[in-house]
Amino acid sequence: MSKNSQRFTLSEQEAGSGLGLVLSAGGARGAYQLGCWKAFRELGLSFQAVAGSSIGALNGALVCQNDWDKAYRLWIELTRTDLVKPDFRRIGKLAATAAADLGLLLLPVPKFRLLRYAKYAASAVKFLSYQGTLGRLHRDGIFSMDRIRPLIEAYLDMDAVRASSCHVFVTVFGTPDLRRPLGRPLWFRLQECEDDEAWNVLGASMSVPFLFSSVEKDRDRLSDGGVRQWLPIRPLYDSGIRRLIAVSIKSSTRVKAEDFPGCDITLIRPAKPLGRFPAATFNFKEDVVNRWIDQGYEDAMRAAWRLREL
Repeated sequence: MSKNSQRFTLSEQEAGSGLGLVLSAGGARGAYQLGCWKAFRELGLSFQAVAGSSIGALNGALVCQNDWDKAYRLWIELTRTDLVKPDFRRIGKLAATAAADLGLLLLPVPKFRLLRYAKYAASAVKFLSYQGTLGRLHRDGIFSMDRIRPLIEAYLDMDAVRASSCHVFVTVFGTPDLRRPLGRPLWFRLQECEDDEAWNVLGASMSVPFLFSSVEKDRDRLSDGGVRQWLPIRPLYDSGIRRLIAVSIKSSTRVKAEDFPGCDITLIRPAKPLGRFPAATFNFKEDVVNRWIDQGYEDAMRAAWRLREL
């Protein structure tokens, strides 16, 4: 399986002639990318590879499937599903773990300063540990994603995606540690994953840390790739592609040319801001999603003169 520790490189012919698409994270605002994709299709653009973080990973798989109408129907179904539903069983277990961690502070110890400091340190270590409150919150979250995969499966054919010649790269973060509290950045190519493995990687990329459960894989806990790989240009650049369209849902996004020497990057971003985390991120309302799709289409079409040169 390709990840950023094992470079995957396209053939010279693929990389030289191929066009790559990069899709940012952004939750519900990812509908903007659907509008951009509609414009790309009308302009006759096709892609050799797609890289996405979080909702961009889902949209990337949909682009690879190459059925815009089915992708749109999925997005409309997402607006009609209660995606953010608290799991009270998980919340109860989290509360019990937190109570146990805080209970260490109540342990009676002799009135020696060193022992009191040791008690505080033990409580902090337990709270931050894999078995403590923070570890449980990272593993389980407080919201369930159990209903999301069946919904996506109705509109996304993972076998077709894995068999496609359009490479799909999905970014995730691994298990947090003391040096990297958010986890180490990784990317996977869906074409190299087995079916369940591909679904797990895709689900992990959309699992916002501490809100949704992380996904276990090879003794690692994978979570939302958009935390620090917001606009994942690196997987495509490292694969050899030098012509890229990058779609970000943030109006403020900038790409430094010096970070990707020799690469021609066309950045598409909202002319009018789409809102901020968390309100806009979880604003899965049908009228809002349709408005953002229209805005993505219009913004991409404004750049049609540039896109036709690619």
